[in-house]
Amino acid sequence: MIVAMALLTVLTLLAVSSMQVATRQEKIAGNTRDRILAFQSAEVALREAEAQLEKATLLNFGGTNGRFEVCPREDTRQACNTPDWQDPASSGWITLNEKLEGTSRVPEYIIEKYPAIENSSGNLDSDRPKAPEETFRVTGRGFGSTNRSMVVLQTTYRRN
Repeated sequence: MIVAMALLTVLTLLAVSSMQVATRQEKIAGNTRDRILAFQSAEVALREAEAQLEKATLLNFGGTNGRFEVCPREDTRQACNTPDWQDPASSGWITLNEKLEGTSRVPEYIIEKYPAIENSSGNLDSDRPKAPEETFRVTGRGFGSTNRSMVVLQTTYRRN
């Protein structure tokens, strides 16, 4: 009887332990899935921003409609005040028209314009001036199946 009780206790402990491991692994798999959804959502935002930058004409980078300038820290103009990417409730982002299936929010992005620089590898003909290069920093953020998961991606885009 005592041996049977000891074996039953050991079996119960093994069952409880394996249930805890299974539950923990299920949470890990859910978190991984949530992060992958958020990553894909942020990637969609980056691709949409790059498509906007490929258009022939660009809108004003005055600090509205998700378009900003890259400025020194001491510059306090509206065009330099980018939204806080860490705060999911921050405003000033350009949102896509629809969210990805399974995500909690639509992807968002902002575009920041660097000051134009002279193209150092351009044509050196004396009768044609060098065309300046336009460089942009694109920040996209996407959300997973809950608002607790957010992925922020950044890329640099050059346009001649």
